[in-house]
Amino acid sequence: MFKIEKDNFISVKYNEVKDKTKLEEFSFENEKIKLDSIDIKNCKFDGIVFDKVDIKFCNIEDTTFINCDLSNLSFLDTAMYRVNFINCKLVGTNIIDCDLNNIIISDCMCNLINIAGSKLKNIELINSNFKESTLMSCNIKNILIDNINFSYSEITNTPLKDIDFSSSNIEGISTDLTSIKGMVIDLHQSMDLIGLLGVKIKE
Repeated sequence: MFKIEKDNFISVKYNEVKDKTKLEEFSFENEKIKLDSIDIKNCKFDGIVFDKVDIKFCNIEDTTFINCDLSNLSFLDTAMYRVNFINCKLVGTNIIDCDLNNIIISDCMCNLINIAGSKLKNIELINSNFKESTLMSCNIKNILIDNINFSYSEITNTPLKDIDFSSSNIEGISTDLTSIKGMVIDLHQSMDLIGLLGVKIKE
């Protein structure tokens, strides 16, 4: 995976930025921001609350979000490259038809997140809550999943071959055979998926 090494940002308030069509090499801290469709590169957001907006057709590169609240935002046709989400809230966030490459989501609240029609490559999901989330019609390549709560989530039309879910909670998930074929689980988790095979367990 990757690490963002840059730390020589220019610390500003969002209302001080003159050109709001592109943010580059800025650091924002402890404020409320409403973004328009915008390109973001080499930035750091710490303790930021983002107003609910639809972010369309933009790039986010080499950027870290720490202790931020991105709940209920909609990212539409957005490209994210080398982006970290650390201890953030993405509750009810929509990620639709996006391209995600080299992304880390760690220690985040992602309940009810909706990821659909997106490409996910080189992704790390670590110690985060994805309860009741939706993952639909996505293309996934090279993803690490470590201690994720996927309980009561919906995963459909998203091949998970060779992806290891054994350290995560998949209780009550709704999925299909296309998605789970070849996924890696432990013996206990097989009880959550066996009903999809059309068999019943006699007690």
